[in-house]
Amino acid sequence: MNRTLVAVCTAVLMSAAILGAQTKSSDGGGKASDNGKSGAAVGAGAVTFTGCLAPQGKSDSFYLTSAKQKGVKGAATTLKLVPATRKVDLDAFVTHDVEVTGTLDQQGASAAPAGASGTTPTLTVTKVKSRQDGC
Repeated sequence: MNRTLVAVCTAVLMSAAILGAQTKSSDGGGKASDNGKSGAAVGAGAVTFTGCLAPQGKSDSFYLTSAKQKGVKGAATTLKLVPATRKVDLDAFVTHDVEVTGTLDQQGASAAPAGASGTTPTLTVTKVKSRQDGC
């Protein structure tokens, strides 16, 4: 009787341990795949760049020059900036060193240096803040 009781208790404990390990593994795996998706498809999530905000001619076009993506090592690039809403006021930050957050379009997802692919990546800006008054 004691052997049977010990065997049943051991089986229950082992089953609980296996189920617990599977639950933790699938949770961790889901988080890792989410991170992988945002890294593989930059346009799928918000990205942050720093650089100098410059106007383009007399139009309402803006460019981020010497742009570097936060957390990513690489050469500086140039991005075309488009405000996501009217509340995003890029005019107030012209010639400032800024930090902008938004989403890259799919065509500019590689953020290649300007002129390398013939097109400048476009960032739809949802948030902008000044880091310094001058560039």
